[in-house]
Amino acid sequence: MTLLQDKVAIISGIGPGLGQANAKALAREGATVVLAARSVDYLKQVEDEIHAAGGKAISVPTNITDRAQCDAVAQRALDEFGRLDILVNNAFRAGGFQSFECADLNKWKKIHEVNVWGSLELTQACLVGLKQTAAAHGDASVVFILSMSQAKIRPDEIDYASSKGALRTAVQGLAYELGPSKVRVNAVAPGWIGGPSVEMYLGWMAQERGVDVSVILQERHAEIPLREIPPQDDIANSVVFFASPWSRVITGQTLDVNGGEYMG
Repeated sequence: MTLLQDKVAIISGIGPGLGQANAKALAREGATVVLAARSVDYLKQVEDEIHAAGGKAISVPTNITDRAQCDAVAQRALDEFGRLDILVNNAFRAGGFQSFECADLNKWKKIHEVNVWGSLELTQACLVGLKQTAAAHGDASVVFILSMSQAKIRPDEIDYASSKGALRTAVQGLAYELGPSKVRVNAVAPGWIGGPSVEMYLGWMAQERGVDVSVILQERHAEIPLREIPPQDDIANSVVFFASPWSRVITGQTLDVNGGEYMG
């Protein structure tokens, strides 16, 4: 018996990074996963990979800033599988890496529209199904993906960090409100995430500075007590923990998964 046997999960933000790692980790532990993202190509690729590994998955193209599409993916899960146990809010829009003084605040609004309002729209759309499952089986789980940036502040990341900081407050408020319904709400806050996106970024930094990428890696590792950038698959295991019965009495918490770079 696997940790998430017979459970149904919606995961937003399926792409080349942590989203697909989350989906594969939940599927590995027995969950049927509903993959939600704007990119049809990534959805199909991850769905096929999960099927090839013996898991169960369906794809539902979804823009989380559109409430009708959020309602549709939640209803699809219920129509196809009869229950909804888990929601993983992974979809995000990256920041612009500009100082506040130079920033176009209309771009801030677009970041918050996805990271805050989109995540909350999807969560609200899923509540009927999550509450039904919790009433019938005693537990349901919402997991938000936050970021170390909301705690370890850098001046050129305020746009993105402030959106994740708003979600951290929402996690605590939602945990308090939904607790009596046995719907738990927690968050995982990664720092650097070992995967294709970070590898590409580190390669770009090395090129800009005219050094080997190993130099950049050594600098990053020096800031992390465990001396490695946490691989995305290990971060996904933390999401599995919050989705599973192992965390049945944990709610309103944010788990920093960053190799010790930030200790809140």
